[in-house]
Amino acid sequence: MAAGKRKLAGAGQAAPFTKHSRNDQTRIEADYSSNESMLSSDDSDAESDSSMHEADELKLAGENHESGTSGGTERSKTRGATNAEIMALNEASLLFKSNLFKLQIDELLSETLVTAGSKVTRDLDAALKQIRDVLVAMDSTKEMTVDAATNHVRKLGKQATGHAVAIPFPDPAPAAGLALKLAFAAPEVVNVVGSYPLGMTVRTQRSFNVDVLAQMPAQMFQERDYMNYRYFYKRAFFVAMIRVQLHASALHELFDIEFELLRCDTRLPVVVLRPKSDTRLAKLGCVVRIQPSIAPDTLPLRRLTPDRNHVRAAYVAGTTDADMVAEQATPQYNAAVVSDALQLTHMKYLFETNEQCAEFGRASALLRVWLGQRTVQHIGNQQLMAPRISGFPLTMALAWLVRSVNSGGVTGARLSSSMDAHQLFKGAIEFLAAHDFNHGALQFGTDADMSAFGSQPGAVLVDPSASVNVLAGVQTWELDALRLHAQQTALDLNHHSANHFSRVFLSAALTDITAKYDHVFRLDIDLAPFLAARFGSDMNVTARAAELEHGHPVVAVQHRIAQLLSTALARQTRLVAVHAGADASFDDRIKATRRHVFVVGVVTSADAQRLVDLGPSPDAQPQDAAQFRTLWGDRAELRRFRDGSIRLATVWGANAMPLEQRAQIVPRMLAFLLRRHFGVRAQPELLHADDLSTADSARPSEALGDVTAESAGRLFSLSTRIVEFASTRDLSESDVDRVTFEAAIAGFDQLQREVKALEEKLPLRVLALHAVAPGLRYASLAPPKPLALAQGRGDDAYVEPLHVLVEFTTSNKWPDDIAALHKVKSAFLLRLAECYAAAHPSTHVDVSSRFFGYGAQDGLLTGGSSMQVAGADDFDYERDSFVDIRHVSSGLTFRLSVLCEPEGTLLAHKAQEMVRAGLSAQADALQCAHRRWLRTTQWRAMHHRQILDLCQRHHPAASLTIRLLKRWLSRHMLLGQAVGVPDETAELLAARVFTDPWNGLAVPGSAYAGFVRCLQLLAEWRWAEDMCVVDFAAAGSADNEDSVRVASARRVWTTTDGLSADAYATLQTAFDAAIQRKDVRGALRIVTAEDPNAEWWGTVSPVLTRRLQSLARASLQTITECISIGSDSSLSQVFTAPLADYDFVIKLDKDIVCRQYEQPPSSAFTSDGVQSAESVPRKEVFKNLLPSMQHTSQVHVKQHANVFGQSDLVGFDPVALFVRDLVGVYRDSILFFNDVHGGRCIAGLWSPTARKPHPFTASMGANMMLLEHEKIGTKPATMLNKRAVVEEIIRLGEGLVENVVIQNE
Repeated sequence: MAAGKRKLAGAGQAAPFTKHSRNDQTRIEADYSSNESMLSSDDSDAESDSSMHEADELKLAGENHESGTSGGTERSKTRGATNAEIMALNEASLLFKSNLFKLQIDELLSETLVTAGSKVTRDLDAALKQIRDVLVAMDSTKEMTVDAATNHVRKLGKQATGHAVAIPFPDPAPAAGLALKLAFAAPEVVNVVGSYPLGMTVRTQRSFNVDVLAQMPAQMFQERDYMNYRYFYKRAFFVAMIRVQLHASALHELFDIEFELLRCDTRLPVVVLRPKSDTRLAKLGCVVRIQPSIAPDTLPLRRLTPDRNHVRAAYVAGTTDADMVAEQATPQYNAAVVSDALQLTHMKYLFETNEQCAEFGRASALLRVWLGQRTVQHIGNQQLMAPRISGFPLTMALAWLVRSVNSGGVTGARLSSSMDAHQLFKGAIEFLAAHDFNHGALQFGTDADMSAFGSQPGAVLVDPSASVNVLAGVQTWELDALRLHAQQTALDLNHHSANHFSRVFLSAALTDITAKYDHVFRLDIDLAPFLAARFGSDMNVTARAAELEHGHPVVAVQHRIAQLLSTALARQTRLVAVHAGADASFDDRIKATRRHVFVVGVVTSADAQRLVDLGPSPDAQPQDAAQFRTLWGDRAELRRFRDGSIRLATVWGANAMPLEQRAQIVPRMLAFLLRRHFGVRAQPELLHADDLSTADSARPSEALGDVTAESAGRLFSLSTRIVEFASTRDLSESDVDRVTFEAAIAGFDQLQREVKALEEKLPLRVLALHAVAPGLRYASLAPPKPLALAQGRGDDAYVEPLHVLVEFTTSNKWPDDIAALHKVKSAFLLRLAECYAAAHPSTHVDVSSRFFGYGAQDGLLTGGSSMQVAGADDFDYERDSFVDIRHVSSGLTFRLSVLCEPEGTLLAHKAQEMVRAGLSAQADALQCAHRRWLRTTQWRAMHHRQILDLCQRHHPAASLTIRLLKRWLSRHMLLGQAVGVPDETAELLAARVFTDPWNGLAVPGSAYAGFVRCLQLLAEWRWAEDMCVVDFAAAGSADNEDSVRVASARRVWTTTDGLSADAYATLQTAFDAAIQRKDVRGALRIVTAEDPNAEWWGTVSPVLTRRLQSLARASLQTITECISIGSDSSLSQVFTAPLADYDFVIKLDKDIVCRQYEQPPSSAFTSDGVQSAESVPRKEVFKNLLPSMQHTSQVHVKQHANVFGQSDLVGFDPVALFVRDLVGVYRDSILFFNDVHGGRCIAGLWSPTARKPHPFTASMGANMMLLEHEKIGTKPATMLNKRAVVEEIIRLGEGLVENVVIQNE
């Protein structure tokens, strides 16, 4: 029989859960003993269950077993769908958005559910029986003192394991001479409890637990053993005796037996049996935990309510003074005792719920899978302490939703017991998303004394027996994180278009702390200063008792850190999670004199970049004001605001602070708080000099004292360090506040007003100016730099033009000839230049005719086969006219071109005429020109508006994310140019993580989180199989902070923003068609609602896509290692191209690299106060091919304006032109890569065709050499003359190329 349907002992004989009688417990034990639960079933029963299970599987396969005739099988092959099947399909379509979602859930449960009694668990069930037999046959010991018991366990442990075994006493350990007798007897009851017998156990990537309850005999305890740890001392001795006797049994050949803490509580050690690697059980991935328990009537549970104290201060202090301090309640201590006594009671209740609700077990399994995907276990090689929130509280919450009772005694269930697993799971998720456990207590029924439970801080969920808080010990931030995840999942489950099964149940990113939070901090501290003295005159009994209440010294410190940060950063953050590193060994569990690592994760709110953090009013809220001053010290200022109020506030910058510095406000605040209260040292980027002096002045009395340089903690984060790579080396500290995107956009707005003022002097009225430059949409690598700042400093080596389209009103007088139309456009620009120069005499205006925009020849359309047309560069349109305006007030250079709608219509008509005439070459050229016109005038303008709206209105962190991603691509020589990723495609990659957060994560709130998730997208997305869509219509709703606020208030989680289901289906159809045409083939391909076929910017070739994936994986691994070890020594590797992967490298003369100032500043390559080799100028040694090229490079940075000593050259980049020439000449032989933002190297890879011989022909198209004595067919064999080609490149680059190294011939 399946475990989910097995009748548990005592089912159907439930008594009210208001009393705990010995008779009830005896009945439960008798029923369990008669069935022997999972432990006493014989092999024949197991085989019977297995066969029944297999029969059930056959029925699930869809066969018509109800047909009793022999011809039923034949008829079933041809019969139509029954009414029941049609109704099931319709129901699935309505409930699951699609039938696929239901099938995915069924498949998930079939793969992850571990069913007791099945063929898969046959070895496990046999092992459980063997464990039971050993437990019930264990030898008893007589009563002995604590010292005698300790020696006894040591002796037995040495005999069984070869080394002494210590009793896992909690903190505080029993004092010497304590009047306590310890004894051991075999367990009275042994049963499998927990999720395994209930059919709720799920197999995860790590392992799954099977809990075995070992009930301690009642005669071992006295009535008042719940006082002063006496129960836990006896429990620890019981656990130790079980371990040493298990070691002495045959089980030690199957299992590694050791201690472990339950819920990270030193009061609750358990014995863990892990299968040895060479056993069949190891493949199953199970871990058996033996948990001690007591009967409900062994101790008086009515005295263990949360508002009582059972650890006297005198005992903590080790004195006999009973009235030394006021006694504080010990809710977690009391809950630990009661939980041990109610394990069978909770098991019975859940089984009854499972009987009443057929899908309860499957729904609970889905909740456990969901929670397991959101539990962080490690970062790099650093193991983290398991959270106290587990599957049991979620299962109890689901049971409360199914069986809750109102105050009148009437059933008030939130969820119907007739619901299926998906409906129950969805209802539970929506409840977890809307309910705040920290401010809303829940109880089963009405019997609990809520005044006792509500008197203590923390979340409250009173169990059905009204005796214990199920959430006792669960920290506030853990429940906040659970609620945050539930809110995101609720939105995903109710999304109107997409199927989000993978992000709900399969997302691995949620377990990766590297990308889970907006800011990640590694805090390495000494525990001793945080913990109260354990003895002596300096002992603070109240503080010591409060620490003991948490059950673990690390958890006590964790709680203190989380409480401080959550309180102080409540407005700036949605979550402050403090993960504790796991203990190196079990013996470290109670040590206080040791260092420990904590990982702090922060999810920011919409107020994270506010310059002023408002506090309370000292007059209206004096207590809150005092607390605010305690938190912030001299940082708290009394200010009067515009509304007339006088309030405390902390100020973190001026209004002109750029985005880069605004993004660091929350890290600065966190570093300031840890320094002020805990004396933690931090990186200079986190803790500025003025913040350091303010934090160290007038520290509060609650702050840590006697913190030395050796014992002071250390705070490390990449949030501030990684942003430095988005900066450039030419901007000084004084320029940062002046060179901003806002200033550039303001300059463009002013130019637009000035041009529109010339309407009366122009032939046509100016309708609008459309910006298309990345610098005018927050997407360029650095903000546009005004030329005025560069005067006198030689920083105008490269003047970046900001492209603008000028749209005039429509007219029917435009010529019908393309050449004539271009001449008229040039005339318009000449007239515009004359009028503007006359109106602004000090402005420099220049009309030119050059290549405008980016075309197939310079790599923007790489990979888009439909857009690569031979000879397209011969069209006159691609050398369109423009006017450069040196804007005086802003200091920027704007490049204006005419947007002429009739031109696009004319090109389309001409192309159609050529198609009808059968002139394919001319038709292809005209179609290419039309696409070029659409790209430069329509598509680019629309893309500009979308990215500007994303960065300016919805997600401020998107700008820095785009810049970091472009820096990463350019440093790896994969941005733009010959074979790189187009700028627009890079912007779409970044937009994807903001408009549709991947892997179930929230929208990034920082550039660090956005950049890391972009790397994850590149590394993990299945480009050959899955469609990558950027939904700009959902940019506003993707900020799920506002969406969640509205949904929580309305209790309605359906979202209607973004792509509709029909629109999404249209995009999917286009993607499937592209796969059929073999246009995808693993290429990086991003589509939007406006560009369903990825025509706008083309696709990235499959080879380059694989390169991006490998680099992204390596970068993610490096970032994770930096955080795990707390050092940024290898961070520069993320932004350093591995040149060894290329066949040859061309070294350029640095004086010719006019854009070298766009490289990252040297401070970005500084790690732990030491500059890395990347930042130190040095002469690289290359293999010289031509001795005449040898010369010594100058190390100093050039000071002249540009390579020609002229200051009026706009957009002139000799390196880019050189690369373009190389691509034009060697397109079929070599792939060229370079950093377009000031890189000094051009790397080359020989194409596959250049690596193999070819038959000799008259026109080879490349420098070939004959291969002696080799032929291909009847013709001589030839091979590309690589040495001659390299020499040609050197001659082409005379004056540019310094030397070349061949790495692979």
